[in-house]
Amino acid sequence: MTRGAMFMIKSNVIPFQLSSVFTSWRRYLPLTKPTISLLVVVTVVPSLLLARDELPSFSLSVMTLLGTYLASASASVFNHILDSDVDQRMARTRGRPLAAGHVATLPALVLGSVLGIVSLSILCSFANPLAAGIALAANLFYVLGYTLLLKRYTDQNIVIGGAAGSVGPLIGWAAVTGRIEWPAWALFAVIFLWTPPHFWSLAIKYQKDYAVAKIPMLPVTRGDDVTRRHIFLYTLTLLPPIVVIFIYGAAGWVYGVCAITATLYFCWKSWVLYRDQDNTKAMAVFHYSCLYLFAIFGALTVDRLIALI
Repeated sequence: MTRGAMFMIKSNVIPFQLSSVFTSWRRYLPLTKPTISLLVVVTVVPSLLLARDELPSFSLSVMTLLGTYLASASASVFNHILDSDVDQRMARTRGRPLAAGHVATLPALVLGSVLGIVSLSILCSFANPLAAGIALAANLFYVLGYTLLLKRYTDQNIVIGGAAGSVGPLIGWAAVTGRIEWPAWALFAVIFLWTPPHFWSLAIKYQKDYAVAKIPMLPVTRGDDVTRRHIFLYTLTLLPPIVVIFIYGAAGWVYGVCAITATLYFCWKSWVLYRDQDNTKAMAVFHYSCLYLFAIFGALTVDRLIALI
């Protein structure tokens, strides 16, 4: 074989291999729910800054955020595995990698396990066992408690299961101090109380989908009117923890003005949804709820950085 022919073969093989790897990662990445994992990471940042009257070390901050992201990604993979039967029955989710047959169960199981082990190793090594233990407990509760039990058997699934996605502030605070104090619990409460109106507004739009899949989301079990009322009432419950963080001095005016204004607007949008009994406005509430959490924790981060720098 000539040297030119060998070069042509090699030049064809390399792009093919790189293309294959890239295609594989594109299939597996959605299993980790990157957007949700990023949102969890966002909720860790303020607690890292609030825990002490000085900036945490760069290495501790980066590794805590990385460990938290990987823990969330691991839980998401296992959620996809256990929910593949449900996803196949729902129009909104049947295109997901496992439900659509683009990814096999065994490789997904390996991916979820590796991500979980690496996340716990990082948190134990660079933070402390308490931070790692909180992440592990949240993952177990999300996968076993929420995905296997709550989601399928009670319309309070999101209310109770929301605790698993609320632990970011606890992980950040524990990573810095080795304990958990009241500001971290207040931030936990914000996420915990935000979760039901966030998911219920989406569930209104996909009510028929959930009904077909036999998932007892609140719009399926109690109807739209009850769901709209619950969305409004839950947004009102956000005000106490939001205000407490400001009044008791955990954060300053930048946070106070932004967070209280954003929460009042959230309450207003939810009230309009309930008052008008117009389900077409549910997605507007959902989209705002996504921005809301970024706004609250972003404002708290900026506020704290101003105080520390």
